[in-house]
Amino acid sequence: MPAPEHSSTTISRSQEIRLVAGRELRTQLFKRSAVISTLIMLVLAVGGILVVAHLTGGEDEPYRLGVSAPDAATATALTPALEQVTGTNGVPVTVTDVSGTDVEAALGITTDDGDVDMVLDLTGPSPALKVTEEDNVDQAVLAAVTNVLQQSALSEQITALGGDPTQVAASLADAAPQVEALDPPDRDGENFGARYTVLLIIDILLFVVVMGGGQTIAMGVVEEKSSRIVEILLACVRPTSLLAGKILGTGTAVLVSYGLIGVVTGITAKLSGVLPDGAVDIDTALIAMVVWMIVGYAIYAVGYAAAGALVSRQEDVATVVMPLTMTLMIPYILSFVMALGDPSSLLYRVLSYLPPFAPFLMPARLVLGVSSWGEQLTAMAITLVFIPAFVWLAAKVYTRAVTRTGARVPLKEVLFRHPA
Repeated sequence: MPAPEHSSTTISRSQEIRLVAGRELRTQLFKRSAVISTLIMLVLAVGGILVVAHLTGGEDEPYRLGVSAPDAATATALTPALEQVTGTNGVPVTVTDVSGTDVEAALGITTDDGDVDMVLDLTGPSPALKVTEEDNVDQAVLAAVTNVLQQSALSEQITALGGDPTQVAASLADAAPQVEALDPPDRDGENFGARYTVLLIIDILLFVVVMGGGQTIAMGVVEEKSSRIVEILLACVRPTSLLAGKILGTGTAVLVSYGLIGVVTGITAKLSGVLPDGAVDIDTALIAMVVWMIVGYAIYAVGYAAAGALVSRQEDVATVVMPLTMTLMIPYILSFVMALGDPSSLLYRVLSYLPPFAPFLMPARLVLGVSSWGEQLTAMAITLVFIPAFVWLAAKVYTRAVTRTGARVPLKEVLFRHPA
């Protein structure tokens, strides 16, 4: 009995796609193994960030400096300069006036920010920095306080000689040479560690979503083909509708699962203070990750579906999708190489606009601070222009190969043979 023809009385193509997508979404999203896997990865990601936050929790606390001066005027004069001092963790120190208090007692004073770590004693014949233990000395604070005291002493001498300390300071600042790096090593830049950590998390999630979703589609196509369920499905829906529904349904399930992990991980990192303030805009990074995750999945998923249609056994799936996986590995690895090199070079800028590379290189460049939203949108537009061509080619392979069982179908044959 011939298969029913699709006419105006049958369901539309969009309805076919929605039916298949809904079936795939329910199957993939609520599969027990998928739910357990998502929960485990979510717990590991959030737990790892919380452990790091606990172990490094004290590093972002301000260093507490007490000032013991012979009179209020001296303490008031030095406080503005001392408040500009930062510790080795990059956090400005907190300054507390402990004048009139014994130095040893002052070191035990608890302020709103915690116990005083160091006391600058100006009551003696020469300034002194006093701590309870030598290990409590923050070298950055020591150097900065020394510089403040020397500048204060210099200003007093200039005033005594009838000069203007402000004018002298301005002249000294103008005489300082400006450092211009012709080829700055980005990996030595400020906050590179935080940026690289965010890049690592984003790239891993992108790779897992794209490859995991693609392989899930390929396995599903082979399973339906080997069990001949696809023949029943194709009696009800068009081959292109079946392909589109599988990609949309499976992709939605994968993106929801791993997108949830990415969003929760980013929010946890932001709230726990693991990343330094201003190092990376987490909100922007999350938006870029989710958008490029969808685009990257769309590019590679159609290829995995077409590859799965070429074979009839689950054992052959790994072989037939290997070229796609290797193609996916190239931009994934290249994003890390770019981060450790010069991400602003012409080579990386050009590669970032190519559709197979853009889903990995563009968000990486944004996290590294060398890409604007204009560049991101341009690369996105170029990629979206090429996606229909990928879909057309994959649909051609899928339609011609999905009903052929037995030996592996040669790609050349389904691409270049004339349909009967």
